[in-house]
Amino acid sequence: MNHERITSRIKPLYIILITLIGVIINSVYGAGLLYEFFDPQSNDAFREVIISAIALEFGWAALLLWALLSPIERRHVLLFTAIPMVTGNVLCSMLQALKTDSSGAIVTVNSLAGLAFAGLFILAYFSAKSADLTSLSGMDKKRDNNPLEIRSL
Repeated sequence: MNHERITSRIKPLYIILITLIGVIINSVYGAGLLYEFFDPQSNDAFREVIISAIALEFGWAALLLWALLSPIERRHVLLFTAIPMVTGNVLCSMLQALKTDSSGAIVTVNSLAGLAFAGLFILAYFSAKSADLTSLSGMDKKRDNNPLEIRSL
C-alpha cells in the first residue's frame, strides 16, 4: 500500500476523531452547566446568565454532530469552531487568574493549551480540504475515462 492511499484513509479518520472530541467536550461542558443551573444554591441572576451558555454548548455539540454526517463537505464547521474555542479559553483563563489572584503563568498555560487544541481543529479543516481536493481530482480522472458521459457546460 503506497503512502498516498494510507494518507487518504487516515485523513477522514482524523477529521472524524477531532469532530467527535469537540462533540464530547461541548456536551460535557453543557451537562456541567446544566447541573449548575439546577443546583439549589444557584441564584436567579446566575441562572439567567448560564442559560445562554447551556444553549451555546449543546447547540455547538449539535452543529458538530451535523458536521459528522458529511465531515469533508462540512469541514468549515471545524474552522469556525477554533475561533470561539481560543477566545473562550483565553477569557476563562483571564477570569480564573483575576478571581484567584494567581500569576499570569496560569493564563499563559491555559491559553497555550487552548491554542494547541484549536490548532488540531484547524489542522483537521485543512486535512479535510486536501482530502476533498484529492477526491475531486479522482472524480475528474474517472470522468475523463468514460467517453459515453455527456458533459454540461
